[in-house]
Amino acid sequence: MTHIIHITTAPSTEPAAIGAEAREKADRELSAARAELASLGAAVSPSRLERALERLEAAQRASRRPIPRAA
Repeated sequence: MTHIIHITTAPSTEPAAIGAEAREKADRELSAARAELASLGAAVSPSRLERALERLEAAQRASRRPIPRAA
């Protein structure tokens, strides 16, 4: 029986670990991004809303990175 093995070089989907200081910065950015989005009025331009949503998504991803364990 022949088996075919596929090896990919795709980047890992696991988030990189970040330190406590970087975690605090990510949390502050997430808070600021949420506040920015909440402050937008109904008359906001679509491009401005899109930028605010992109900022929020990036901040959410950054804040979910695991904190590295001590060796």
